[in-house]
Amino acid sequence: MRLKLSYGQKELLSQLPGAERVSVRQVMLSVKSAHPEIYQRWCDAEGHLRPTLNIFINGEHIRYRSGLESMLAEGDEIYIIPLITGG
Repeated sequence: MRLKLSYGQKELLSQLPGAERVSVRQVMLSVKSAHPEIYQRWCDAEGHLRPTLNIFINGEHIRYRSGLESMLAEGDEIYIIPLITGG
């Protein structure tokens, strides 16, 4: 399965061989093994998504789907957008 995964200005293309449909969580775990430094920015030590991160699938926030268990299809585009905080 081929997906487009964008994080900030970085664009990652994720290939998940042999998978017809996968969840957002599975894609994130794939990134964890390939890019652990990026994954650490996304999740805490227990694997929970950081509250300052928004994830969109084809422009729709995952909160309106099934969260990290949202299923993806071939060619879906995932955008991971960190919130800007400060004062």
